[in-house]
Amino acid sequence: MKRRDLLKLLPVGLAPAGAGVHAQTAPDLLAEISRRLESPAVLRGEFEQTKTIKGFKRPLVSRGSFVMAAGKGVQWMTAQPFASTVVVTRERLLTLGESGTSRQIDTRQEPGLKAVNEMLMALLAGDIKALAERFQAEGALQGAQGWRLALKPRDAALAGFITRIELEGKRHVDSVTLHEASGDASHIRFFNHAASSLSPVEAGRFGP
Repeated sequence: MKRRDLLKLLPVGLAPAGAGVHAQTAPDLLAEISRRLESPAVLRGEFEQTKTIKGFKRPLVSRGSFVMAAGKGVQWMTAQPFASTVVVTRERLLTLGESGTSRQIDTRQEPGLKAVNEMLMALLAGDIKALAERFQAEGALQGAQGWRLALKPRDAALAGFITRIELEGKRHVDSVTLHEASGDASHIRFFNHAASSLSPVEAGRFGP
């Protein structure tokens, strides 16, 4: 699977940089962001994504829900424009179509894809420590709860997919900026976050 095709499957987002914020010392900033973030064992919510692809005049818009389970992975359940599910773990990427078709990629055979999967899991989980290991970080705090981060990949495998990521949020990640090496870009908004538990179906998708 080509890198460009792969990243079309992954809901990641683009949020504009804001003004009126002041950069902090990186270690102190990351520590404070970690303190502000909530990290439930299972987090679910909804997303709206607008993706701009080079060569296409109109952006692609999709909507749906997500569920993130700490230590397991992330599931993206797209409802519009068509139903599909993407299951992301450290070991695999599984796509499930509405008709019951499925496709699985073993990330242990794809170092670049493995790096992307781990990045996605860390982003949604708000795992700032994991992000700091793979990215150079800078950003700022906003008021008593808000924060903003800009990330640049440290390793070549990840830089082959992504050139820069920008995150913004409060108790959870509310939006993510992704600039792809291909020149494509996305905008995603996360909302209606809620701590929860996995349904039997969701647990089954992650496997044993």
